[in-house]
Amino acid sequence: MVLLLELAVPVFSFGGALLALFFSGRGSSVDVRYYAAGCVIGSFILAYLAWIRPQKDIVALTTPIYSFLFFVLPSDFAVNIILELLYAASLTILLVRLKFRFGAAPESGRGAGKALEEPLKTYCETVREQMADVSPEAAHYAAVGFARFAEGDYREAARVAEAAMAELEYTNPWPLLVTAFSIIREQGLLLEDSLDQPDQFIDFSAPDAGLLAKSLLPEGKYTTRFEVSLDNALLLLYAVAWNASAKDQPLLLTGQGFALKLFAP
Repeated sequence: MVLLLELAVPVFSFGGALLALFFSGRGSSVDVRYYAAGCVIGSFILAYLAWIRPQKDIVALTTPIYSFLFFVLPSDFAVNIILELLYAASLTILLVRLKFRFGAAPESGRGAGKALEEPLKTYCETVREQMADVSPEAAHYAAVGFARFAEGDYREAARVAEAAMAELEYTNPWPLLVTAFSIIREQGLLLEDSLDQPDQFIDFSAPDAGLLAKSLLPEGKYTTRFEVSLDNALLLLYAVAWNASAKDQPLLLTGQGFALKLFAP
């Protein structure tokens, strides 16, 4: 469905301009503004494709406004075929930009149409602005790491976390995300080998508390803090993946029940 909508943007926008060019060559007296309806329709489709993405492209969202200004409302300049072709080309460029910069739109099917439940929804919104530099690749690792842990495949979750940390070495990593992957790797291997809690373990620090789903516990509550650090790491991976990897949202929605249980005290 999404692919058809994406194809419809250039089809409608260029189609109207080509029809105007065809009929003008035959001496048609029909106002060229009628053929510009294709550009208007293409603008609305592009705006819809921008709206359904987790990260919104304000440029694509406002194209219907410009289509009305150019082609619908009375103006001092004449609407002609050249303007339609230029506008159609602009819509196509914006469509390509939308796909490559803002990720793929969620497809219909398993998980489509569902929304995050509270308090998971609010938490994902809380960390969104802080993770602006997280790449889609790192977010994909976060989605897979969370999913494997939720399935009980702890060794694979640890392997994914290690691969993610290696990938983040070559970028400008978000330290909180690196800590989360480190916790997943450490505790995943401990669970896989049925080992007891170590005396020293990787944990979040006090300055991180504002971006964690669950409050950090006092150092005295040693065992419980070990468990809470894992809950926070998993929920952070979920939020990062949800916000920055649209293609993984169906997978994340299937694991939403597991994520919601992590909020329990």
